[in-house]
Amino acid sequence: MAEGSPAEPAHFFARVLADQHYQKGLQRQQAGEWDLALASYRRACALDPHNVLYLLARGRVCQTHGLEPEAEACYRVALGLRPDDTVALYNQAQLFAARGELEAARSNLSRIVSGGVEELGERAAPIFCRLGDIALRRDDHTLAAVHFRRALECTPGHCYAAAALDGLERFGEFRRPFDDAGAIAPKVAFYGYAGAMLLGLPEDDGIDVPAYPALGFDSLAELAQTLARFAAVARLLEWRFAAVAPLDPESQPLAIALAGALETRVLALDDERRRPGAVLGVTGSAADPVTVNRAAGALRARCGAALLYAVGVSRPVWEYAPAIQVASAPGRLEFPWSRGEAGATEHAEAIGTELAEALRGAPPDTTAAAQVAWYGGPAGHARLGFDPRTLAARPGLLQDRRLLDCIA
Repeated sequence: MAEGSPAEPAHFFARVLADQHYQKGLQRQQAGEWDLALASYRRACALDPHNVLYLLARGRVCQTHGLEPEAEACYRVALGLRPDDTVALYNQAQLFAARGELEAARSNLSRIVSGGVEELGERAAPIFCRLGDIALRRDDHTLAAVHFRRALECTPGHCYAAAALDGLERFGEFRRPFDDAGAIAPKVAFYGYAGAMLLGLPEDDGIDVPAYPALGFDSLAELAQTLARFAAVARLLEWRFAAVAPLDPESQPLAIALAGALETRVLALDDERRRPGAVLGVTGSAADPVTVNRAAGALRARCGAALLYAVGVSRPVWEYAPAIQVASAPGRLEFPWSRGEAGATEHAEAIGTELAEALRGAPPDTTAAAQVAWYGGPAGHARLGFDPRTLAARPGLLQDRRLLDCIA
């Protein structure tokens, strides 16, 4: 018997045990127990240190939860074992880009696409998007456009690529829209990616809007102050609405309150009759982009014009195509009735009436003039995705019917 043969069974069982830990890690990760998942992945890597799949799983969890040095070590070992691994190169590129090492990130991504875009299929689109992001951070908008167009060639309905390409001129209005880590201020992001207005919450000045985490309104009075900011901007811009329509059942109280403030009426959710004049569509947190986009499309189809307002925006703004045009805050918001009290019509109407009363008594908002100046003054950012005078959508990639059909 050759030397070393007795060790083969031990190696086999180590690999079996490693796979068991890996599978356990997947289960724990799906259950949201990322720390336990990481422990399982670490154990799998210890038992089978040459398995690239285990290294990538461990690295991704570390990368997602702020353990960048360990993630980078995992990718480095994985690439030592499999130099052209697409996932390892892509994930490592994200780490490089977050540290501002743009050339290293670009090199990784270029290695992936140089192997052949045809084999990647739709997986090539995110790679070209990241190359476009790097070019955009370097203020090379011509090259950024090339990469975003390549992404759309690979995946015609890629909403991020379409939004980024559509927003290149808007990003060009800012001296340095992205910081060293690639982060962007929410107000600039909403304007750049969607041509949308972001008004902020009462805690900010409406211009320097922070990246709010998920939060909730403690009272109707607090929510009323947020709605008062929208109402003040609407009055200053002389927006006139024939009706206010909720885009989902949870938003019925918001529609009732805003209809009172704007001196108009509420359009019922199930009212499919064609309505002349502009209609304000409102949603609370825009939880599901597909639902919001469909509701917005249906509203626009039966009205002369429609403006879509979201108090909170749960998902990245580019996922809503051109649906959301004005918002108060990025992130998911919880409302006083979010636990289901507004599910019945009478509850929604009662809460909406109470919210309307709170809105009438809310302190005057003082940021409207600054908001209008930021978006349309002499030095303002006037390339909104809609005309603030007529509320009509402006031409652009995100108004292309063929692209919208692909996204839907």
